[in-house]
This record gives sequence, structure tokens and C-alpha cells, in this order.
Amino acid sequence: MAVTKRQLLTIDDLTAYEILTIVEVADALENQARDIGYLPPLLRGKCLGMIFDETSLRTRTAFERAMGDLGGQAIHYNGAEARVGQHAKKTEHLPDFVNVAGRFNDVLLSRIYDFDTQERICELSPVPFINGMCDKHHPTQALCDLLTVKRHFGRLEGISVVFVGDGTNIALSLAQSAAKVGMRFTCATPAEFALPVEQTARLAGFTATTDARTAMAGAHVVVADAWIPMNKAHEAEERRAVLAPYRVTPDLMALARPEAIFLHNLPAYRGDEVVPEVIDGPQSMIYPEAVARLHVARALLLSLLHPDWFGIVAAAEAGPGTLARLLSELTELPGMKVSA
Repeated sequence: MAVTKRQLLTIDDLTAYEILTIVEVADALENQARDIGYLPPLLRGKCLGMIFDETSLRTRTAFERAMGDLGGQAIHYNGAEARVGQHAKKTEHLPDFVNVAGRFNDVLLSRIYDFDTQERICELSPVPFINGMCDKHHPTQALCDLLTVKRHFGRLEGISVVFVGDGTNIALSLAQSAAKVGMRFTCATPAEFALPVEQTARLAGFTATTDARTAMAGAHVVVADAWIPMNKAHEAEERRAVLAPYRVTPDLMALARPEAIFLHNLPAYRGDEVVPEVIDGPQSMIYPEAVARLHVARALLLSLLHPDWFGIVAAAEAGPGTLARLLSELTELPGMKVSA
């Protein structure tokens, strides 16, 4: 086990070293899979339980595929089945559900909008826990953004990231990650949509501004997120009016470095937070960014479940030949045992 407290509720659950090793192993495993066409069943007999309050494309696909690639399996619970999140009024006792699900599975992932519910599930879970997204944090997205940046620029330290728009969960998790790995992070938002000062005041390399154009100077990476969260649809027109100066356009991108890339966690709303000329243009990395979630999922699951995680990290750092030899030698994990 490498990840602090055997959980990923927020980025604060990871040290800088843990973030960097997850990114390193994610990259190395993807290179290995591409070179030989498969990965060994390092998680054979292990099962991931996934709880989704809403439908999911990228997170569900990434983690189901990751478990399959590593020889394990995944079980999907929708909100109605789990009776959590928006279905909580019909719920059975939450500790009952979590403890039962935790005894059928070896790790739980939950994607429920309300952070307090996520935190409660994390506290109750008898097995490692992953926050697949909530209203305040999106740690797995931050990790896959770091991997995307690392693969494109070859480094993280010294890279300048600018987030433009509404200060969402995407902005906070990425700002926290950037601070830990030596990146500079500027959050350009309207004052009323800024990230909470109490969460950013001590972040190294963090700057908040209301001036999107000034923020772009020197940016390697420009990030945007949807302007209308699922629980703010009734504020759509008001939000569009306030956020209009923060729309990512070719003119705004031209203020960044010539080699700058554009990232977006998706789904995107072309014409709101970004125009088609940018998100569908040559600087956009949204599709490699989306697939990076699979690579991160493999590494994150191994960090939580595999007994020789540190050996995998060392082999990944040593190079592809060493990693290939280790992967061929690792003992497969025993099958799942259901606790009484």
C-alpha cells in the first residue's frame, strides 16, 4: 500500500511523491500495454464496486476497463440501486449499504455530487475508497490532467497552468495537485466564482485573478470547465452573462505561449466556456486527456491493492525493460474472499 490512508477523497490525501509515482506508473503501464498488447493480471480476483448517482461515460469506462486490463472485475451500482445521493430519501441505512458493498468488493469508487455524502462513504468504507467526482473535488481528473501534461511537455515542474471560468471542483483539485508537484497555477474567474480563499491561501505557486487576458501570459496549459453545473441550471443565463469574458477563444489562446495546449474534462459546451475553433483545433488535447483517465485508473488501483506497489514504482522508474521483467515475475493476488 502506498496511498495515504488507503483512500483518495481529495488530492490532499496524496503526497507529492505519491502523485508523481501514480503519474509515472500510469505512463509506464500504458507504454507497456501498447508495446506488447496487454498487461499481466496483477489484480486477478479483485473487484471494484462503483457507485454512480448519475450516468457516467469517462469515469465508468476508464475504471471498468482498468480492472479488466489488470485481470479484475468491476460492479456498477446506480444511485437507485444504492439508494444514495439524489435517491437518499428511499435509502436503507447508509452504513449498511457501504459495509455490505465493502464486503463484496476490494475497493469502492463513488461518484455522488454531494461532498458530505462522499466523505461519509469514505469514512464508513471497510476497503480503500476513491472519489470519482463530487461537487467540491475531482481528484482523478486532476491526476489524468497531470499525466496529459507530463506526456506532452515531458515534465511537470515549472509548467504554468491557467484555469479560466468558474472556479469548480476541477479548478480546486488541479490547483492542489499543481502546488504539490512544482507547477504554477493561475485561476482566472469572476470574483463571485473564485475558489474559496481558505482552500487556496497556502497553495504554493497559486495566483487568483479576475483578469483572464493578463492571466494567460506565459501559460503552457489552458483549462476550462462547464459553466452550468448540474444543480445550477436555473442560473444558466445569469452565469453566461457574468462568465462571457472568460470564454476561451483563439484571441485568448494567442496570449498564451505558442506551444500552449487546451484541456477540458468534458462534457464541453461549445459556445459557452470554449469556442469550437479552440476545443476542436490543433492546440486541443481533450481526447488524449480523456483516455489518460484509463492510464491513471490502472496505476491508482494498483497503488491501493497490489502488495508490491513500491516494486512496480521502482521498476517503472528504472525503465521499460525492468518493468517488463517485474510484471512477468509478480505473483498474482489470491481471489476475493467474502467476509461474513
